[in-house]
Amino acid sequence: MNLDALTEDAVTGRSDAAGEPSWLRDRRLAAFKRYLDQAWPDSRADEFWRSTPFDRRFDVVRDVVAELPEVGVEVPGTVTASLDASTSLVRIVDGVVLDAVVPAALVEQGVIVTDLATAVVEHPELIESVLGSLTTSDPEGTGGDEDRTITANDAAWTGGAFVYVPPEVEVEAPIGIHVHVTRPGAHLPRVLAVIGHHAKASIYLEHTSVEGVDALVDEVVEVVAHDAATVHLASLQSWSDQIQHLGLHKIQAHRDTTIRTLAVTTGGATVRLRPETDLVGPGADVRPLGIYFADDGQWFDLQPYVRHIAPHASSDVLFKGALQGRSRTVFRGNIFVHKDAVGTSTDENNRSLILTKGARADATPFLEIECSDITAGHGSATGQIDARHLFYLESRGIRREDALRLIVFGFFREVLRELDLPGIEEASLAAIEARVEQADLSAVQVNDAALRDEVNA
Repeated sequence: MNLDALTEDAVTGRSDAAGEPSWLRDRRLAAFKRYLDQAWPDSRADEFWRSTPFDRRFDVVRDVVAELPEVGVEVPGTVTASLDASTSLVRIVDGVVLDAVVPAALVEQGVIVTDLATAVVEHPELIESVLGSLTTSDPEGTGGDEDRTITANDAAWTGGAFVYVPPEVEVEAPIGIHVHVTRPGAHLPRVLAVIGHHAKASIYLEHTSVEGVDALVDEVVEVVAHDAATVHLASLQSWSDQIQHLGLHKIQAHRDTTIRTLAVTTGGATVRLRPETDLVGPGADVRPLGIYFADDGQWFDLQPYVRHIAPHASSDVLFKGALQGRSRTVFRGNIFVHKDAVGTSTDENNRSLILTKGARADATPFLEIECSDITAGHGSATGQIDARHLFYLESRGIRREDALRLIVFGFFREVLRELDLPGIEEASLAAIEARVEQADLSAVQVNDAALRDEVNA
């Protein structure tokens, strides 16, 4: 089944072969009909795609792999598995769920962490009303008018994970979902998480691949957080440099929920990531955070989107990135405030650090406001390392190379330390350090204008 030429027979054949219930089969067919009515996004005409070189993304797509991975395939370790804690973990390799591990103590509390294909059969009462609800519905401007990349996943998703945390249950250890790619072609992972009222959970979504594999990963994540739930969602894009990643990570936040998201992007040839939150309940609060480090030849298009639908909700977006070599990053933050969302408080900021000549960072923090009774702000800043900071460290006997590393790590720690997520800060800084180690630190440019002014004064 080729992603660029889906057929009804292929969609129904895959569904029947998997033994899916009729409601899911019908939902796939409905998505397929939408797929037929849509064209692939055109970066020359579509405003939301103009920053992604999408016209090249499907040239390498081959048939989706349906069979089990080859025997003996090595799957790298994950942050979740490395923690000294009783954690849950789902591993998806080449569209197949290899295993799903859940501690017995969580099972006794009603927590479910399993293969999505298994869950639709065993737990339809938890899934039928929510699977696809964040990509197909459009109540009062909460989104859902998705393009063909999302519709293709709705129709033909393969390996998936399902997470359910019952009301009043707090899961202290992170729940890990690991997507690993070893074969070329199109991969369509799907994640669905439902967090009950007054429940708490942290979900780590990790992405890895083997070197030299040319693949497209078209991913959809849906998270429904019910009243007064607390959800932390951390995604780590640690792909090899040949992977193209299109990701929609969407959260529906109900009354008085607390949502914290972190996107760490250091790998992949082209990554288009959309961390989105719909604030549909009064008092909901979301803090979307992101860090990224782009190296030579990489292109990152990051589009956090917050929709304020309910009154008296708050959001605060902060993304920070560094670039070196001939790399390109795009930040397109979007805040939408519905006409009935009185009392909204929102802010969004992006800061980029240009390390070497040839790197380019674009930023467009965007506000779409239909209500006047709100507090809103936005901003962006792009620049080089301040020579004064470098001079301060060198004057205390720190070598230039070490001083540069300290400045870069300090730049990102402001974001990482906002969240108490075990293992995430260490894993993120290790990925960034690996990129810095490959760089020619002697080529790092600094902004010495302020230092010259101080000397001249």
